Amino acid sequence: MQIDSIHEGKNTISVGDRLVRIQLNEGMVSSMGYVLFPDELKAMAHTPILNFLERYFLELDYPQADRPRNKMLQEDRFKFEVGTPATVATLQTDCAFSYSYENNRYVATWSRDGQPILSVSFPANHELISGENKIDAENFVETDIRVSQLSPAVPVNKELLTSTIQKDYFVKQGSTYISKQLTSNLYYQQIDSIFSLIINESHPLESAANMMLCADSHSAFNLKVKQVMYAYKKKYFDVPLRNWIAYCQNNGCELYFGIESFEKDMIRASVFAVNIAENYNHVLFVNIPLSVIGKGTGDIEAQLETFIPMHNVLNLFGKYDKNSFKQPKMYE
Repeated sequence: MQIDSIHEGKNTISVGDRLVRIQLNEGMVSSMGYVLFPDELKAMAHTPILNFLERYFLELDYPQADRPRNKMLQEDRFKFEVGTPATVATLQTDCAFSYSYENNRYVATWSRDGQPILSVSFPANHELISGENKIDAENFVETDIRVSQLSPAVPVNKELLTSTIQKDYFVKQGSTYISKQLTSNLYYQQIDSIFSLIINESHPLESAANMMLCADSHSAFNLKVKQVMYAYKKKYFDVPLRNWIAYCQNNGCELYFGIESFEKDMIRASVFAVNIAENYNHVLFVNIPLSVIGKGTGDIEAQLETFIPMHNVLNLFGKYDKNSFKQPKMYE
């Protein structure tokens, strides 16, 4: 492959009698693999599973010298339930495709005329699905956040809002994660017929939740991040808050917010970015000054821990048993 023949964005090249798709973003290859799915399906899917399957089948045909195909399959716990590696070459982009998730494993199946052609299973593991080990993944986090772009804002659906004890104030009920104090709730105010996310000092807790969960507030906050990495290494960088939220959304993470403490001029809180598809969490511990809420701009100090396996999250909560999350008294 001639490197100078690859341009920014999506590339499709021929390798033998197969088509290979290469995505180049900001001069870096973000994905590469056989063309197995139509572009429309990949755009709508919002899952890393499709990119993973295209890449993994390509890797099976071009394994590393010290990791031949059989060793790959054994080490990765990747199984062909129906069909063989040779079956992959017979797949067409118009084949019916489905996948399911159970007991921390995926099953992906291609069918034609209602009959399975190929079915594979594999673990929900970030390193396998992303193709990065933990050290590389941590090192790329800053760059990945910087290049992340938000999807266009979706208009507020007032049918999803619930009225509160305060007139003209509403809540969009989300879900909870592990604890009832960690939620994805968003808070709105109605002025005339317009519903807007609350960002003001008169409702600091609601404002903090909106700031950390949703980038549609049109405010300009900046994160001053201390990233805690493997082997107790630390990395420091500044990024716009909206880029962090975009990074989480673009990588399939659901965001949850919880208050740790509310002092005179500071809110201390935690944000959990939960990635069910790849079985990990990012955790952001933040100190939000009330002054930045009032100004709609300013710096927020944050400590970031990334790619924490799901089974370690409860241990993380255990550190805060003596100072558990305090349920915020919203709209009171």
